[in-house]
Amino acid sequence: MGRPAKPVNARARPRLRALAAYLRQLKDEADATYATLSERTGPTDTPGYRGASTLSQAARGTHLPPIETVLAYARAAGDPGSRAVQQREATARKLWKAAAIEKARPHLPGRGLRTRQVRTPASLGQALTRLRARAGQPSYSAIERATDAGGHRVPRSTAHLILGGDILPSREQMAALLNAFDVTAAAAAEWHTVLDRIEHRLHPPPPPARGGYTCADGDPAVQEYLERRERDEEIKRRTGQIHLDETYEDYEERMRERAYRQAADDWLYNDEPEGDGEPEDEAERQARAAEQAAFRAQLKAMVERAAPAGEVADHA
Repeated sequence: MGRPAKPVNARARPRLRALAAYLRQLKDEADATYATLSERTGPTDTPGYRGASTLSQAARGTHLPPIETVLAYARAAGDPGSRAVQQREATARKLWKAAAIEKARPHLPGRGLRTRQVRTPASLGQALTRLRARAGQPSYSAIERATDAGGHRVPRSTAHLILGGDILPSREQMAALLNAFDVTAAAAAEWHTVLDRIEHRLHPPPPPARGGYTCADGDPAVQEYLERRERDEEIKRRTGQIHLDETYEDYEERMRERAYRQAADDWLYNDEPEGDGEPEDEAERQARAAEQAAFRAQLKAMVERAAPAGEVADHA
């Protein structure tokens, strides 16, 4: 009988402890020693082999083990190819991903951008770097091996340039990296849309030879305007200028209405005429006064119809 296993590290993060506890549960259910589990991972000269000490460390909770070690552990704890083993692998993968996110959260580079804010190769590199951190921060060598196993190899040097924002990935490279970072299919489709938008911005299609029109969204000036607008919206939301139940368009409409009412008040209640410095005779003065009085009366009637009764009463 082997030595008793050391307890799970009490200082480990909660999700890492949950992963370690699950691995120990698999070992207890299999009623096997770590040496037996190690033998079940395969011959020592094969890539899937994991030693007894490696498996023991994975179930101790001192650090986050590689996902390959966790899956090898789950496979070794049951009959190969059985449905129960597949369920164990799925559960182990889910727990490992939660522990990887828990580990990466304090080290994520800044606040994540929303996909609609990713418009350049540099911002795409930052977003992919966050996805890499959430996947347990695999090394560039591990990324190369994972993408090669997925069907499209991304060399470590190329992955470094893509995540650094120096180059834009191809669609195949993007798919391979997202798969290596364990991104869901729905989220991967959204990131492919982001890639298409950046490519369209960098290489907009030529205008049609005759007739028709082109979409203005690809114009760099329009893109710059949209980015300024997003920054302005974020600042105004943080400072409370935009209400929680408002969109940016609602805020703009509210500001236009305020400016309109202020202009109306200036016309209605400013009795001093604006002169240009030129003298005018009595007939011209009376004609101008009559014209202003008629205009103010018409504008006042428009304001009274548009404004709530309480606001009109306040000006009275």
